[in-house]
Amino acid sequence: MRDNERQALRIRRFLIGSATSLLVILALFVFAELDALPTAAAVQGSAGILALIALFYAAFRSGLNLRRADPSLTAEMIGAAILLLAYVMYHAGAARNALSFFYMTALLFGVLRLDTRKLLALAALALAAHAGMLALSYASEPEMDLKAAALQFTVLIIVLPWFAVMGGYVNSLRRRLSDSNRQLKDAYDRIEQIAIHDELTGLYNRRFLMEALTREQSRAKRTKAEFAVCLFDIDHFKSINDTLGHAAGDAVLKHFALVSSAGLRGVDMLGRYGGEEFLLILPGTGQAGACAAGERVRARIEAAGFPQLPADRRVTVTVGVAASRPREDSHALIGRADGALYEGKTAGRNRVVAVG
Repeated sequence: MRDNERQALRIRRFLIGSATSLLVILALFVFAELDALPTAAAVQGSAGILALIALFYAAFRSGLNLRRADPSLTAEMIGAAILLLAYVMYHAGAARNALSFFYMTALLFGVLRLDTRKLLALAALALAAHAGMLALSYASEPEMDLKAAALQFTVLIIVLPWFAVMGGYVNSLRRRLSDSNRQLKDAYDRIEQIAIHDELTGLYNRRFLMEALTREQSRAKRTKAEFAVCLFDIDHFKSINDTLGHAAGDAVLKHFALVSSAGLRGVDMLGRYGGEEFLLILPGTGQAGACAAGERVRARIEAAGFPQLPADRRVTVTVGVAASRPREDSHALIGRADGALYEGKTAGRNRVVAVG
């Protein structure tokens, strides 16, 4: 999908450049109307421009451009435009001085895409094409003004390489700015992830969970949709820390997060509520569905092996379930889930208990 978007962007850029080429056609016929350019040269130049537009458009539409190192074909299009311009200038006579400005117009399209080396190569191509055009013109028109031609060529020798160097510098600035923006975005995304995730388990943190609960309650008020929460507590977690150390306790928390996340829906939100307690928010789910979800997690934890613990040491969880009520705030909902959790622990742990 992303490749298709990039190709569509290349085609849009090409069409913008093609619109500029149509302005060049207009300029050619203006020159012809002013008798500064033979009509035949204007027609041939216009036909060449239209042929190049059709050729490159076909390359983009067929995907042939993707075989090139630069799928935008920027250098190829500029090079073709330079050669076509030199051909038109061969027939231009008095209009050559005016048409020579189009060399820089062609190079301008490479400023935001090409580096200094490639722009200098295109400038050298333009100088070589112009020198060849002048040589052929002198061969067919010995009476041409060599002094004026030499002055014009001298100006191009100075201007085109300078333009290429400055264009490459602008492109390097653009690239550095683009890289800086990308790095800033990556840093922002990283900070955003840190802000909403628990550092140890990688699950959502308490702040995010409370904000998510507020959003779910607002949505429930608007749409009358139901949702529920499951509050998990790892049984006898303190004894794991006391007998095996906090490193083992941290490893248990991380493995619990990994095991309990499996099988959840994309809309479900599981996070670390505090210590060894975890909160699961279940949008669009009533009490029965929440109990079933809590039971799946409970059974999965009971059956899972925790490699950080001795083989005979099992990990279990007690789950308190509460479904949302109208006009009930987040703290009241979690309070009811915590009450159900307390009942489950009093009754012997490793079970799911719901409150009405």
